[in-house]
Amino acid sequence: MFDKKYKNAMDSVNIDATKRDEILDKIMQKEENNKRKNPALPWRIAFACTACIALVLGVLFTPTKNTVKKKVTTKKPSVTIASYGDVLKVSKSYDEIYELIKPDNNYAVYDGTAADDMEIVEEGMVETETSAKPGAINGSNNGSTSSKGETLTDTNSSAEKEDFSTTTEQVEGVTEADIVKTDGEYIYYINDTTLSIVKADGKNSTLISQTELSNSISKDLYGEMFLKDDRIIILKTEYYASASNLKDDMVSSSPYVMYDYNGYDSYKQKVLIEIYDISNKSNPKKVASSCQDGTYHTSRMIGDYIYIISNCYINVYNIDKDDPATFVPSTETNGVSKLVPADSIYRYEGESYSSCYTVISAFNYKDGTLSDTSSILGGTDNIYCSQNNIILADVRYNDLYDENEQKKVNYVVESTVISKLAISGGNIEYKTSGKIDGTLNNQFFIDEYNGYFRFVTTVTKGSEKRYKFENSVEEVVSYTQVTSAALTVLDSELKKVGEITDLAAGERVYSVRFMGDTAYFVTFRQTDPLFSADLSDPTNPKILGELKIPGFSEYMYPYGDGLLLGFGMDADEITGRTSDLKLSMFNIQDPANVTEQDKTIVNGCQYSPALSNHKAMLVNPSKNLIGFAATEDWRNEKYMIYEYTGDSFALRAVLDINNQYNYYAMTDIRGLFVGNYFYVVSDQSLQVFDINTFEPLAKVNF
Repeated sequence: MFDKKYKNAMDSVNIDATKRDEILDKIMQKEENNKRKNPALPWRIAFACTACIALVLGVLFTPTKNTVKKKVTTKKPSVTIASYGDVLKVSKSYDEIYELIKPDNNYAVYDGTAADDMEIVEEGMVETETSAKPGAINGSNNGSTSSKGETLTDTNSSAEKEDFSTTTEQVEGVTEADIVKTDGEYIYYINDTTLSIVKADGKNSTLISQTELSNSISKDLYGEMFLKDDRIIILKTEYYASASNLKDDMVSSSPYVMYDYNGYDSYKQKVLIEIYDISNKSNPKKVASSCQDGTYHTSRMIGDYIYIISNCYINVYNIDKDDPATFVPSTETNGVSKLVPADSIYRYEGESYSSCYTVISAFNYKDGTLSDTSSILGGTDNIYCSQNNIILADVRYNDLYDENEQKKVNYVVESTVISKLAISGGNIEYKTSGKIDGTLNNQFFIDEYNGYFRFVTTVTKGSEKRYKFENSVEEVVSYTQVTSAALTVLDSELKKVGEITDLAAGERVYSVRFMGDTAYFVTFRQTDPLFSADLSDPTNPKILGELKIPGFSEYMYPYGDGLLLGFGMDADEITGRTSDLKLSMFNIQDPANVTEQDKTIVNGCQYSPALSNHKAMLVNPSKNLIGFAATEDWRNEKYMIYEYTGDSFALRAVLDINNQYNYYAMTDIRGLFVGNYFYVVSDQSLQVFDINTFEPLAKVNF
C-alpha cells in the first residue's frame, strides 16, 4: 500500500531536473565550506540528502487529521513573535470552565487526536502546540541555593552532623521524596507495593518488617516517600477503570491503556497519599489516606506540609456540563471528596485550552488533612520549589511572522511561561506570571535568590524555505534549526530585569548550578563548554569565563571550597558521539578562569540512573564519597564509589549488585551510609559494607 502511494505521489510531483540539481549543488557547496571549517562534517552530506528526501515525503504525506495543533495568527507590523496573554485569570464558575474545554473548543485532546483539521484563524492569538504528557519524576542535575539567598555548598550538610546521608535535594529546607530514606537507625525502602524496614546495624542488619501498601486492583506506576518523625508518607500514581464492557484482562494491562477511551465510562488517575505510623517498626499502621486527581509529577515537604503537584488529564468526549466531577479535578481526605473550587482554577487568557490541569495541593503530613488546593488549566513541564514559592514552567511553541509579507519567517520559536505561587503553612496563593525565551530541561535550571528568579534556557529558532517547481503545484519545504543558550533574570513580579543571549550557538544546555551570585552551566554539541556568569547585579548579568572540554556534565555539585564536581558522559571531540560515563573536577576558585583540575572515564560503563535522576547520586565531600550505579558494557549492574584525593579521582570500590542488567530494576538502586557502614539497596536486597575498606559484611534479602 505504501509503495503504491509513494509511486503515485512521486509521479505527480514531476520535479524539474534543473531546479533539483541547483538545490543539491547548494547543499554540496555548503557542506564543502563547512568541511573546510570542521573536518568532522563530511559524513553529514549523506544525512542532508536523506533529509531532503524526507522533507519531500513530509510534504506529500502530511496528515490533515489527528494533528494536535492550534493555528492562529496576529496582525502586527514588521517581524514579531505573536503571543497571547501570559497572566493567569481566575475562573468564575464550573460552567465557564466547561465552555473552555468542551470538545468543540479543545484541540490538545487526551489521546493525541483532534476533532478536525486545525487550520483555525483567530485574531490576537498565535500558532502553538500543547501536549498532554504523562507525569513522571523529573530530575537530572542538582540545585543551587536556598530561597533566603544562602549559597548551598553541600547537599548533605544537615545529615553530616548526624553522620548519615540523606536524599540529594535542590533547596535547603525543602525536602524531596525518594524510594529510600534513613533516620540513622533504620533504612526504609519502597519498591512496587512493598515498604521494607531494615535495622541499620552493620553486619547485624536485619529485616524488621515488610508491609503491602496497595489496597486496590489498579495499576501502580511508581512510588516515593517522605520520612518525618514517626510517619512515612507514601506517594504513588494509581489508575482506576470502570466500564460496562471492561474485560478482566484490561485491568491487568499497561496503565497507559487509559489513553484509549472507546467503550469506557471512566478511566481516572489519582495520586494516592498513604500515611503510616512507624512508631512500631515491626508493624507499621496506616493512619490516613488522601488523594488528588492526576498523575504524579513531583512533591515537596516544607515544615508540616507536603505539596503535591499532579497533571490531571480529562477525556473531553466524556464530560457532562451538569456534572462538574466529569471535567474538574478533585481531592479526597479519608473518604471525603471535594472538587477544586472554581475560583481556585486559573487559566492563561486568550488561548484554546488543553484537556489537562496542573493540580497543586497541600496536605498535613501527620493525618493527611487537606490544607489548600489550586489548579491551572493546561499542563506544566517543570516545577521549582523554594521555602516560599512554587514556580511552574510551561513550554510554548510560537510562530514568528513577517506581517508585511504575510508569511512565516521562522517556523517555531520556543518560549516558557512562568507562574509563581506563594506557599506558607499549607496555604497556596497565585501571584503572577511572566515569560522567558527558550525551554528548561528540569527544575535545576531555575533558581530563586535574594528576591530574584534566575533561569538558564536553550533557545531554538527554526528557519523555513520553500521551493516551488515549474510543472507542479506542490512545494518542497526545508527547515533549519539554530540553538543557543540564554540566561534570564526576573524580579519578584516575574518581569525581566536582565539577560544574556546568543551563547553557544548550535548547542543545548545540559546542566546548571547556581551558587549565590555566580551561575555555572554546561552546553554541548561536540565539546563541553562550562560557562561561568556573574549575577551580582541582576540587571546586568555578565559571562565571566568559558571552558571547553570533551563530553558534557549532567550534574554539577559543590565539592568543598573552590571545587565543582561534574558527572556526565565523555564524547568524541570531532563527532560529538558519546561513549562512557565521566567524572570531572573543576577548580572554580576564580570563576573567571575555571579549569578542569582532573577527570576520569568510567571505562565500559555507558549508563547510570543518575544521568536522569539526581536522587540516584550520592555526593558527600566530608566523607569523600562519590557513588552511583552503572552498567558494565550494558550487562552487569555495579555500584561505583570514587573519592577525590585533592588532585585526582581514585576508584575506591566496584560493588556487585545483580548479575543481569535490568533497566527498570536499576532505577531503584540507591547507595547511602550510616556511621561506619555503607549500604547499597536494590529491588532484591540490601548489602552492607565497611565504609573504609568496602569489605562486604552482610546481605539482607527482600
